[in-house]
Amino acid sequence: MSWPYGFHLVAQLFLPFQRILMYFLTGKSELERIIANRTLPFASRVHQIEKSINYTTTKNLDYEIEQVKLDKNKSLIHDQLNIVIHKLELYQKLIRQINDIRMTKVTSTDEKHLELFEKIWARLVTQSNDDHEPMNMISKRWTKIGFQGSNPLTDFRGMGLLGLQSIEYLSRDKETCLTCVNIPPPNDYSFAIGVVNIVSWLVNLLEVDPSMKTNFHPLLTHFSLHPCNLDEFFQLFLLIFNEWHEFWIDQQANIMQFEQLSKIFRAQMLIECQQWRPIQRGFSKKISK
Repeated sequence: MSWPYGFHLVAQLFLPFQRILMYFLTGKSELERIIANRTLPFASRVHQIEKSINYTTTKNLDYEIEQVKLDKNKSLIHDQLNIVIHKLELYQKLIRQINDIRMTKVTSTDEKHLELFEKIWARLVTQSNDDHEPMNMISKRWTKIGFQGSNPLTDFRGMGLLGLQSIEYLSRDKETCLTCVNIPPPNDYSFAIGVVNIVSWLVNLLEVDPSMKTNFHPLLTHFSLHPCNLDEFFQLFLLIFNEWHEFWIDQQANIMQFEQLSKIFRAQMLIECQQWRPIQRGFSKKISK
């Protein structure tokens, strides 16, 4: 059951008075009460502390992170709070890192970008050992792995370099990747475009979910319990991609159903994020046909 927006607004107005009352009743601040709750899962604790900081100060979270790091009072609450704050700091750093990569335009003049294209070409485009055609940035062969046209550069507008890195990351497991590229019609989907879409779903879950009335970062649960870095992001992306691929095959779908099925799949991803546990292998099996 979701409460009306007006209820949430009134609740936020009375929140400061509630916190003052609870302090007089317990002798502890809200942060101290969160830390003292031993039954609270760590992921939930991270969310609650972030929410508490956002609602109890006019300063932003970056400022509060710096204040905790500078605090010289080495109390138990400081030590435990510092663990959570450090995790929040890493999470915000990851968001900035992902956004920087995503905003980087893919070009044919950047040597590092060309190296990624070369690897994708060698692993996925030239699938036969007898095929030694050198990579060409303008070639109809790119459409064979799911790009929309002869020039793959036009398909990275939304995710930029992150989209290209995601395709190259999947291509490292060449044999598995080729089974996704070579799905026979009519159940095939545009692999390259699909990958760019899937990584965009993950990026959207990094930030606050605009459909919710609280400052809930869907993927904060996962990264509070796993390393909060780019390597883990790509491992999570691999998990999500494999789940999507299995879901797609199970549905015996065709390309015209991509948008419809992606909404269902993304809804399940969000549900998984709300369970106070990391996203786990097999979650797509929970989606009813």
